Amino acid sequence: MKKLLLPVLLLIPALWAGATWFTSQNTEAVLDEMLAQSNQQTSEVAPFLNIEKKSFEKGFTQSSAQSVFTIDTSFFGDKDAQPIQIGLNHKIYHGPVMMTPNGIKTGSSYILTTLDQSSLSEEVNSIITSFFGDAEPFVSGVTTGAGDMIETDFTVAPFSINAAQIAELTGEALAEEEFELSFAGLSGDITSNIQGTQMKGEMKMGEIKMKGLDGDEEFDMTMAASTIDIDADELYKSSLLDGKIAITIPSVLFSDGKGTDVAFTDMSIVSSAEQDNGLMNASATFDINNMQIKSAEAGFEFPDSKVHMGGSINGIERTAVIKLLDQEQEMSRSQMMMLNSDDADINYDAITSSMVAYYQALGEMIKQGVNTQSILEISNETGNATVNLDLNYTEAKQLFSLKTVRELATAIQGQLAINIDKGMLAGTPLEEAIAMPIMMGFAVEKDDHYESIANLNTGELLLNDQPVPFLDMVGDQPLAWDEIFGL
Repeated sequence: MKKLLLPVLLLIPALWAGATWFTSQNTEAVLDEMLAQSNQQTSEVAPFLNIEKKSFEKGFTQSSAQSVFTIDTSFFGDKDAQPIQIGLNHKIYHGPVMMTPNGIKTGSSYILTTLDQSSLSEEVNSIITSFFGDAEPFVSGVTTGAGDMIETDFTVAPFSINAAQIAELTGEALAEEEFELSFAGLSGDITSNIQGTQMKGEMKMGEIKMKGLDGDEEFDMTMAASTIDIDADELYKSSLLDGKIAITIPSVLFSDGKGTDVAFTDMSIVSSAEQDNGLMNASATFDINNMQIKSAEAGFEFPDSKVHMGGSINGIERTAVIKLLDQEQEMSRSQMMMLNSDDADINYDAITSSMVAYYQALGEMIKQGVNTQSILEISNETGNATVNLDLNYTEAKQLFSLKTVRELATAIQGQLAINIDKGMLAGTPLEEAIAMPIMMGFAVEKDDHYESIANLNTGELLLNDQPVPFLDMVGDQPLAWDEIFGL
C-alpha cells in the first residue's frame, strides 16, 4: 500500500500542472468571448458603449490583460467631443484549482477585474477619490467552467458625497443648500449563462442615506440594507419571461423635519412570470408589513397598518411580449439617436415611427382571453379596506381595431369592488364625506362596512345592482387612439 501511495502523491502535482497548462492555453479565447458577449448585450441598450481588449500577457498559473471601455460622447450631440475611455485591469487565474483573493475557486479560469485608475485623467481620479476614498471602486470576478455557465461575484465599494464636495468638483460656489448622500455598497454572487438569458443568485445592497436642507425645507431618508434574490429561467433584453425576482427591504424611514414621519418596515417586492403552452402569466406584488404615518399637520393620526398591492396579467402570447420588448428597445434607440443627429425632421419621423410600432405591439398583446387583476388592501386594528379590479378581454378583434367607446365596453367584462370597514373611517373627516357618495348611489352602507361594486358585462354597467346607462351618453364617442397615446 505504501509503495502505491508514493507514486500517487508524485502524480498529483503533475496532473495539476498538466491541467493548469491546458486551461492556460484557452485563457485568451475565454476573455475574448466574454468581451464579445459584453459588447453584444451592451449594444442592445447603450449603442454608444464599446469594450475591447488592449493587451494580454500569458503566464502559467495566471495571466494578465487590459481592456478599455469607450463612451462615444458624440452620440449625445457634441460632434467635437472626444470619446471617454475607461481602462480595466484583468488578472486571470488558470484552473482547475485557483487560489484567488476571493478564496479558492474551481473551474477553467477566474477573471478578476478592477478599474485601471492610471488610465483616467487627474480630474476623473479626483472625482473617484471624492466618492470612494482609497477603496477600490468595484471588483468583479468571473469563474468559467466547461459549459456555458459562469459564476460572477462582485462588489461596489461604499461611497458618500455632500454639497461641499460637489461644489469643489464643479468649481462653483457652495450654495446655502445642504445635501448629503451615502451608500454602503453593493455585492452579489450570480450564476448565469454567457448570453445572460438565465440568471440565479443574490445581490446585497447596502444602506442608503439622503439628507437635505434648503431654507425651511428639510428631508431625511434612510433605506436599510436590502437583498435582491434572482431566480430567472429566461430573460429577454433584461426582462423576465420565466422565473422570479424578489426584493426585500427591512425598513424605509422619511422625515420632513416639521413633524411628519413615515416609516415602512418589512417591505417586499416580488415579480414573477411563467409560461404555459406559448402563453405567459406575469404578476407583481408589493407588501409593507407595517406602515407608520405621523403628521403634526394632519387632523388625525393614521394607525399602524399593513399594505398589500398586487397585479397580474394572464393569457398573453409569449411572442407578443418579445415583439413588444423589441419595439421598446427600438423606441429607446430612436430617442438616443435623436441626440446624435442635427436633422430635426429625421429625428421626429424616427421617434414617431418607433412609438407607433411600440403602441401597435402593445395593442396586439391584448387579445381574446387576456385577463388582468389588481388589488390594493390596507388593514390595521380598526379594520380592512380593499379595492379589487378584474378585467377580461372577450372580443375577437384586436384592441386598436375598436372604433368607439361602445365597442370597447362590449369587448370587456370586469368588476370593480371597493370594501371599507366602518371602523377605518370612524373619527376621521372621511366618516362625514362618505355620506354624499351613499346618497348618490355610488356606495352602499352595510352593518359594519361600506361597499361599492361595479360590474361591466357586454356593454351593460351595473353599479350596486343598479343599471347605469352610460353608453346612451358616450357610446358612440370615437376612440382616438393616437391622441390617447400622444401620437
